[in-house]
Amino acid sequence: MKHEWHQKVAGYFEYVLNIMMILIGIVIFGFLIREIWNLAQMLSIKDISGHFTELAEQILIVFLFFEFLGLGREYFVKDAHISTDNFLYIGVTAIVRAMLVYHDETYKTLMLAASIFLLISAQAIYRYFRPKQKY
Repeated sequence: MKHEWHQKVAGYFEYVLNIMMILIGIVIFGFLIREIWNLAQMLSIKDISGHFTELAEQILIVFLFFEFLGLGREYFVKDAHISTDNFLYIGVTAIVRAMLVYHDETYKTLMLAASIFLLISAQAIYRYFRPKQKY
């Protein structure tokens, strides 16, 4: 009897979690559309050479939103299991964006580059030691 009650509570929590993931996905999709619109508006700029950093930042923001949407998709496709790979990809993309935006100070740029190296090393170690999946 006690086990049935736990299963019902777990089912309710899973239902609420799925609803929240759908809502978060809708919000992220809205932000993605907004950023694509901002990127499209940058096409009207005549002299793009002075706005290269801003353009690169906008493109990386769009990639971040794509990665977050992919993360939400993977949540539903793989039955609420999300791979660590995607979090590392998002981290690397976010740090590259930060390097493009805040490249004025050498020490910060060096630390950001070191953190990218650390994330890529963690990714390589994770892939080497994780159990091989059978398809």
